[in-house]
Amino acid sequence: MNFLQRTPFFRLLMGLVVGIFFFENFRLPTPILYFIAFIALSLFMASLFIRKSEIYFKFRWLFGFSLAISLFLIGYERSEQLQIRSNFEHADTLGMFTVELTEMPVEKEKSMLCRIQTMTYIDASHHEKANRGKALIYIAKDSLSKNLASGDRLLIRTKFTKPSGIMNPNGFDYAAYLKKQGIRATAYIATDSWKRIGANKEFSLFRLSEKYQHKLLEVYKRAGMQGDEFAVLAALTLGSKDALHPELRQNYSTSGGMHILAVSGLHVGVIYFILSFLLRFMDSSPRLRYLKAFLLLSSLWAYAFITGLPPSVIRATTMFSFVAIGQSLDRKSQIYNTIAASAFLMLLYNPNFIFDVGFQLSYSAVISIVYFQPKIKRWFAIENRLLRWAWELTAVSLAAQIGTAALSFFYFHQFPNYFLITNFVAIPFASLIIYVAVALFATSTVALLASPIAFILLWLLKILNYLIEAIHNFPFSLSIASISLPQVILIFCIVILLTTYIETKKIKFLFVALHAILLYVCIDIALLYNTLHTNQLVVFAANTHTQVNFVKGKQLYVVSTDSTQDAKTASNFWLSHKLNKPIYIQHTPLFKNNFIVFDSKRIMLLTTNKLRKMQADKPLEVDYLIIGNKVKSNMQDILRCVLPKQVIVDQSISSWYAANIEQSCAKNKIPCYNIAKHGAFRLEYSE
Repeated sequence: MNFLQRTPFFRLLMGLVVGIFFFENFRLPTPILYFIAFIALSLFMASLFIRKSEIYFKFRWLFGFSLAISLFLIGYERSEQLQIRSNFEHADTLGMFTVELTEMPVEKEKSMLCRIQTMTYIDASHHEKANRGKALIYIAKDSLSKNLASGDRLLIRTKFTKPSGIMNPNGFDYAAYLKKQGIRATAYIATDSWKRIGANKEFSLFRLSEKYQHKLLEVYKRAGMQGDEFAVLAALTLGSKDALHPELRQNYSTSGGMHILAVSGLHVGVIYFILSFLLRFMDSSPRLRYLKAFLLLSSLWAYAFITGLPPSVIRATTMFSFVAIGQSLDRKSQIYNTIAASAFLMLLYNPNFIFDVGFQLSYSAVISIVYFQPKIKRWFAIENRLLRWAWELTAVSLAAQIGTAALSFFYFHQFPNYFLITNFVAIPFASLIIYVAVALFATSTVALLASPIAFILLWLLKILNYLIEAIHNFPFSLSIASISLPQVILIFCIVILLTTYIETKKIKFLFVALHAILLYVCIDIALLYNTLHTNQLVVFAANTHTQVNFVKGKQLYVVSTDSTQDAKTASNFWLSHKLNKPIYIQHTPLFKNNFIVFDSKRIMLLTTNKLRKMQADKPLEVDYLIIGNKVKSNMQDILRCVLPKQVIVDQSISSWYAANIEQSCAKNKIPCYNIAKHGAFRLEYSE
């Protein structure tokens, strides 16, 4: 029996995935969809009417093909339904809205971030219209907004705007990210522009989940957990990451321990194996096995419930649920079919999960561990129990990285070099912390028992954080690189082809793998060649500062009003073009009096108001005038001193001043590029 025969859910999954990806990249007219549905129905009916066994055997593919087409249509239609439901009406229109908070607010530095569902829109004539759509709102932080909760209904006055797409070269597509979550608009709400008008009293599983999660977090606080220890404990056990500050996140990310802070398969697995061990006496009879399965399923989904039902926990719980059901039926679960079944059910519920980075990393890691870990483990036969445990953990870590390294470089442009050391620390400590946290919950009402348990838990967290920070500070803790989507696909193909060659010893797979490696190298060389033979002027889109890059081959020269923010804005661009480390030239002869000549182009950067009310005998002629750093000079004052062939207004300039600059440029017939509207300004010169 081959792989496809052993994994029916994998075949179902493929049809669904193709439909989802097809909708993402193409749009089919309704008549075409009906025609495809007619073909699927015809093939299905044909398979039913074939009676003779010899003919049926010859055309047995008809049913499978009709099912594949049907699942393609289901994937396509489910994606379309999600997109229609996420449409947001009355964006870019100032008005009154009634909204409902769908999650607990998240406290930011100056505001409360709320996910909301709009209910009605009230126009200037006080006409109320139904308005359904999801959005993010930032409410000015005060004592009232800090007391908001999931289910609260508000009346707000604001103008929703559509999120910005890709504003910088190789930048993050924030609009696409929110779109996959069904969010199409954002808004800021001032203190005097909202009021609470009630709350949704209807039953909601997610609101109830948040309520119990909040109660369990309060147990931690009453036990004396605070600061970094509380932040890690809340994330590790309950999936609440609100208390994680950037430095703590960076420590875990750089060391390779971030996966323990994302409640997923590791955490669900620990709960599953604890309960399986405690209930092992029920394996003696079929009836008790059914009861055991029921208790396991109830407990796993109860844990998923208190973590807020995030996708990572749902997929892990679904997977272990299939394993528990298989064991209750005394059947050995076909693990690949179990993995495919959980992915199929999740994508059937929400097709956009497939574009979630966590979803991709999770399934890549699980599949890689299932396949490679037993093979790596067999490299050494170790008798000593402690050394065998260490080698098995090493095998799991190596197997997981085989499946996720390419995705890590693609999405995060980094790879933790000390992931093995981190896993030897993080996984045992994470498991112990989960065990002790469960004990704390069980004894939280008995202070005499809870106090020593809380003390042990606190010190486990302190030691874990200390060790993670120590690994983070090791030299060369990160490998930094950027790869393209075609290269990611090639890496997975190379891994599959080489694995197949090792398994089958068929030389054709090695031959194709070597060609794939060659193609990967060629893509890298082509990118490097393009970089070496291209000069670029890039004015980046940044709200708080001005950043201009002058790129000459691999050399990178930067002018910036806040160098601490440059990497956040431009690091993806620097990495993807394989540029050298930036050289700042503000205080060098290359950039004198805010003026530079680059590739025979005369460029002036105006970041102060020094030209206000100044007069020049003759305006300085330049090719490009870049106005940034929140300058508020009148454009007519500027034009009396500078005569540009084109004006570039960066994103730090307020919308009112930017509009004034555009009007003045139009009046003087000078082309004007507004970065806030069009994204980063980029000019390429090929050598």
